[in-house]
Amino acid sequence: PSNTADALTIDQDEYTELEYVLTPTASVADENICLRVSNSGTDLDTYLRVAKMTVKFDPSFGTINFNLGADIALVAGATTTVYATSTVTDLNGYADLQIGSSTMYTTTAGAVCTADNNDCYIESTNSSCSFTDCAGNSCTLSCAADFYFHADATDTDGANQWWAFLEVEDAAGGYDFGTSPSVEVMTLRALEVNNSIDYGALAPSTDTGVTNASTTVQNLGNDAIDVQIVGDDLNDGYSSTIPAGQQIFATSTFNYSACVNCTALATTSINYEVDLAKPLVDSPAVADDIFWGIAIPFGAASNAHTGFNTFYAIGD
Repeated sequence: PSNTADALTIDQDEYTELEYVLTPTASVADENICLRVSNSGTDLDTYLRVAKMTVKFDPSFGTINFNLGADIALVAGATTTVYATSTVTDLNGYADLQIGSSTMYTTTAGAVCTADNNDCYIESTNSSCSFTDCAGNSCTLSCAADFYFHADATDTDGANQWWAFLEVEDAAGGYDFGTSPSVEVMTLRALEVNNSIDYGALAPSTDTGVTNASTTVQNLGNDAIDVQIVGDDLNDGYSSTIPAGQQIFATSTFNYSACVNCTALATTSINYEVDLAKPLVDSPAVADDIFWGIAIPFGAASNAHTGFNTFYAIGD
């Protein structure tokens, strides 16, 4: 009431313009505020049109959580769902919140990165971000990304971490953004071995010669690997045994009796170089074949002999 203009006389077919500066605060609850003037305190109530002010508040984030602050452990050969979440508040009411997005990225890739399953996952409300638990002026923005098994490990690199960047926009174009504290993606060394080692039928005192069984070893982790192999003595379930060392292996085909690059299997672990690089895509697999041969000692029974060869992934 103290902000009054000087006395004005406005005749028919004339108009004037009055300017006021208004500063709304957080206590303003109504988005639409109608304004009119008075004649020294007497409301002028014959308006054909009433000036209306719309109060527009930008949304704002609370604390941003990335995987609940825990380091990310991946799953061999599969995806792991990772979440970035935060409470978003908009004083125009939660219905004003329209768009949410996230970028989960490594320090090396940076927040303005291109989507890549190794170091940059970009999600939006058109894909994997949603507003949940909405009430009053707030919602939870939750963004999920399926991290592939080959996502870059950062636990051994102090200069490189994973971060989550969240952004939200409301119906009026107001926005806010923020970045979570960093977490690590843990190193995953994992493999899969395909094919049983089947030597077929062999007589005692013979070997496989140039015929090789083979196994395919695939890298299902996020680190370059070699393998560690340990084998059982083969037995027929009774008293006949074929020592593990009768089996030999190499990364190329060979003649059993003439192989100079072969390694004899043992009942203790052997580290063996296959040089399987870190996968950059989930398919085709990073894989290598290991070829096998066996010699049957004199005196072995004619029953089928079986055992297990166990493969472990180790750092390259």
